[in-house]
Amino acid sequence: MIHVREARPDDADALAAAHVEGWRVGYRGIVPDDYLDAPEFAAQRLSRWRAWTWGDDLPGAQVFVADVSDRVVGFGFCGPARVDPTCDQISSPTGGTTSSELAEVYAFYLHPDAWGSGAAPALMARCHEYLRDNGFERAVLWVLRDNPRARAFYEKSGWSPTGRESQFAGPQTAGGPLPWSLTEVEYAHQW
Repeated sequence: MIHVREARPDDADALAAAHVEGWRVGYRGIVPDDYLDAPEFAAQRLSRWRAWTWGDDLPGAQVFVADVSDRVVGFGFCGPARVDPTCDQISSPTGGTTSSELAEVYAFYLHPDAWGSGAAPALMARCHEYLRDNGFERAVLWVLRDNPRARAFYEKSGWSPTGRESQFAGPQTAGGPLPWSLTEVEYAHQW
């Protein structure tokens, strides 16, 4: 049975596992293996989740979790759109400046063990509901261009590419930049 609810601090370890393993499996072949497999990558993600600072700069943001048979398997993090977004960087470099008219799904990850379980559509539906309930008619998200699995899921969920692209140098939490930047593309959804 799938249950979607607001995240709690005691979910931190499960959320970190979904985040790390989602990267390790989903980005394999896109991001270098030594980057994905570095112990620092997992340790820093776990530390960040345990600090529970996600969204501190983003008033109105909410993290939802997908729970499958009493196991937290993933998360969707959404709220007002960041004015100057950087992929996989939740704290905005503009000091938390957000839009009052546009929403964003900042991060969306499922543990690979839960891929195909039905948790992702339920989690995305809850993000959509939250954003609509908070008065947003449109939302965006960013995804790596070379991630066909995620792009297919977003398109099946009603998202469409906008044509905007950006370069992603890697998360601050990985202990350094990637050896090369990756192209990310923006998707939009309107209710």
